[in-house]
Amino acid sequence: MKVIFLILFVFYISKTVGSFFPQPKEIKGTNESLIYSYDVKGSYYSKFSFNSMYDLPFSCVNDSIIRICTAGVDGQIAKQLRGFALSCIVGVDGSEECEISIKKKDYPNPLIEGTFKPQTKGGPIILKGYYLVLGISYCLTIDPDIELIPMDNFLSRSVDIINLKLDYKGGCGPRTIIWPNGFKYTFNHSNPIIDNILIGSSSFIASGSNFCNISDFINININGIQIDKSKIKSIDHELFEINYIQEYSKSISVDIVAGGLESNKFKLDFKPIPLGINSVPILKGGSITIIGQRLSSQIFNSIIIVKIGQYDCKNVISSKNEIICNLNSIPKGDSSNLDNLEVHISINGIYNDNKLLFSFDTPIITDFIIPQGEVKIIGDCLGSPQLTQVYIDDVLQPNITLNINDKETTLSFKPIQPITKSMFFIIVNGKKSNSIQIDSSFFVKSIPSSPSVNGQIVNYTLFNINQLNFNQIPIMTLPNNSPINGIDNKISNEYSTHTYSFEIPKGCGRNQISISIGNQTSRTEFYYELPIISSCSVVSNQMIKCFGNFTNYINFYNNGNIKIQFSNMVVIDNVANYPISFKSYSFWFPLKPEYGSSEISLIVCGEPSPSLKVDITPSLKFVKQSLLFNSTGGDLFIIGENFIENTIENTSVYCFSNKNVYNCSFINYTSIICQIEIEGPFYQLCKIKFNGNDENYNISISYYPPMVLNSTLISNSSIGGNITIFGNEFYNQIDQISIGNNSCSNSTFINSTSISCFGRPSNLNINQTELQYVNITINGKSGGKYLMVYIDNQIKVDPNNQSSDGRSKNNDNNSKDLSKNDSSFDNRGIFERKGWLLPIIIISGVIVTTSVLMALYYLTRKNRHVVYYTNVIKGAFNKIINYRKNKKAKKIVDTIFRELYPAEPGIQLESMESQESTSEIPMSPNLFQKQSVNTPINETPQKSDHVSTKDDPPKSGYTSTDDIPSSSS
Repeated sequence: MKVIFLILFVFYISKTVGSFFPQPKEIKGTNESLIYSYDVKGSYYSKFSFNSMYDLPFSCVNDSIIRICTAGVDGQIAKQLRGFALSCIVGVDGSEECEISIKKKDYPNPLIEGTFKPQTKGGPIILKGYYLVLGISYCLTIDPDIELIPMDNFLSRSVDIINLKLDYKGGCGPRTIIWPNGFKYTFNHSNPIIDNILIGSSSFIASGSNFCNISDFINININGIQIDKSKIKSIDHELFEINYIQEYSKSISVDIVAGGLESNKFKLDFKPIPLGINSVPILKGGSITIIGQRLSSQIFNSIIIVKIGQYDCKNVISSKNEIICNLNSIPKGDSSNLDNLEVHISINGIYNDNKLLFSFDTPIITDFIIPQGEVKIIGDCLGSPQLTQVYIDDVLQPNITLNINDKETTLSFKPIQPITKSMFFIIVNGKKSNSIQIDSSFFVKSIPSSPSVNGQIVNYTLFNINQLNFNQIPIMTLPNNSPINGIDNKISNEYSTHTYSFEIPKGCGRNQISISIGNQTSRTEFYYELPIISSCSVVSNQMIKCFGNFTNYINFYNNGNIKIQFSNMVVIDNVANYPISFKSYSFWFPLKPEYGSSEISLIVCGEPSPSLKVDITPSLKFVKQSLLFNSTGGDLFIIGENFIENTIENTSVYCFSNKNVYNCSFINYTSIICQIEIEGPFYQLCKIKFNGNDENYNISISYYPPMVLNSTLISNSSIGGNITIFGNEFYNQIDQISIGNNSCSNSTFINSTSISCFGRPSNLNINQTELQYVNITINGKSGGKYLMVYIDNQIKVDPNNQSSDGRSKNNDNNSKDLSKNDSSFDNRGIFERKGWLLPIIIISGVIVTTSVLMALYYLTRKNRHVVYYTNVIKGAFNKIINYRKNKKAKKIVDTIFRELYPAEPGIQLESMESQESTSEIPMSPNLFQKQSVNTPINETPQKSDHVSTKDDPPKSGYTSTDDIPSSSS
């Protein structure tokens, strides 16, 4: 019973207390106000008090359901809201109690402004916002249980709590801060930044910030590809090291993702590192060898540029650790400051940044060997036999004979006495070389000196063998090969000088070897047999083709061990569509502008074969015209050998008449074309400038004669007429134009394709299909063609029946109009050119006259008047046609009158033959050409060449005077 009573008592107390504390429905804090929402029937906070130093009162408004209490907040007020607060509570009965603690859950959530992105390594960090330390006594908590402690006592009024300075201990990835009221704020760190990367021999070290220090939180990418984490040598917030080896010059991109945040992409250049360089003579130039690291690229057709001071080193060939290029000689006038020149290398735009210096004419000794008993010094700028001084143990050797190759890279001499462990150096033009120690007391000689590239047994004779080594087996050591034991040939009992055979393996090039017997060693060399180039020439497609026996060297070329050297440079296979080809008995390569006549050789494994002189100097053989020139000019062809595009840049033709220079164009290695735009017809004299030089070669240019193609027509041969002749190669120097046997006068030059003239009257018997030879002579050159010029059917001329103007009375009327295109050049009168004009005028006059007579007829209605006027009109027409006695024309007139005046009853048309007049009226021969006689007067005439005759069948109209019906008066 007591237990039940106790439970009921506790329940009552809890209900009483619970109903007293406010139960906010919503708490909202802004930078202007703090708002609490309650049930209108419940208790609520009326004021917050902070250490009795600042009070924050609320003003409330109600409706039937909700009570909203608001406290004003600004920046100054927000700075007072810190730590724990006491409150005044208004209960449900309206009573107010104060000094009551606020529940943690009733504190407002912090209002965080801006971004909060601390460094991964930690350190002081500012957290900005309102209500950041309400309900906090000591620190904030980072989930799960890491303290985030304010750096200053935030309860002090001097501490700016809206810019809260925190002591962050660092971390990686997203993290969460938890406030006492349960509010959680998740943040991440600042993005990682790569500031710099240093390249080591087998790794690179990146420095920056926010890398994180836990490998599980990071990924490192190279060129966008994540690397294996096993390659991460070390990692910290500001440093990471990656195991990475790059043997080529190239650029890579490095970035890191730390805690899900990406860094910048850092471009890392693996730059070329030149470490050593030889020297070459100033006046000869030569091959430069640069040794170092990352001296090549993995990119095909890489652009590699080498500059030594201001001079270009050309024809670059590179490998990972070596660059070979050609440095030209320096003219004497440009020989200042040729020492300590900086070497600059660019590989696809990546430059070396270390300093390597070069000097011309600096003697350098790199090694020595004792081939065939001679001392051979290997180096650079070894001078010449006349200038080089040899010192052995600091003593000048004036009596030895020196052999120095043209490139000054080897110096050989036969010692007067064996040299035993002596110091050797040379002086060239006052410059002293470095010193080396040499020993020639034990040496060897071989037969043959050059084994086959397919391998061969070679005999070596060893001289000055020490007595202690008589019974030892000699051993030959070749680079990159197993030792080879010698076999005693047993051809001599002299053990101090003894011969052994060695089986030389397959190989190529020059090989430095050592032969040891006991404690004696001789360093010598041999080179494999080299190919012989027998001949070379320039062939089609601008290729240089060379011949020889190269069967044993195909595999070496395919493996990249053979290079072609020409014009003091190595031929590079970089011309599109024209690759280098290397066959058993020939090889060829494209001719380039930079090539000149020079020695050619094959470099086999670094050893040059015997050279052959190749002459590719452009040469001129002769000049020809493709055809005779026309009115606009023509083409000259220069024929020769070894033409390339650059060699003809300075090739041109100069013509004396107009003093013009005409440039030429490249066709192929044997032909150049020059387009000469110069008008005829006179012969032209020109001269050639070939490859920049004036040639003693003058050219006479000749032109086509006139070419006749067609012409306009003359409609009446008896009176002549203007004619336009068409063709080519016409000039304004016209000598004569003729048509058949008649000349054509008043010649006029129109343009290069047309000429006009006046064709004089012709008395020839011409039919419609007969052709006349039209001939034009210009500047003494003639050209012509048979053409149809006249289009009239003219009968034989009768001298007794010829009018005073020389024209036949019975001239055919079947002429045709001249070409409309050439009417502007026709000098005939308008009635001659417009044959239809005169008939129209005459017929119009007739129609007008007839109309007047008809009117009179209808007025008078007397037969005698009709007959009279009709006879008058017909008499006029008969006079018109009588001058040629043309029955066809007369019949046309009769037909017209029957159409105009059909017979009426009581009217008899009388014969008018007696009325014909013998007088001649000149008129156009085209007057009645192609006029239909059967077309009714009220219909449109149809075009026809037919003229009715008595044999024709009857038509709708009357066809003759005999058919006219008679009628009684």
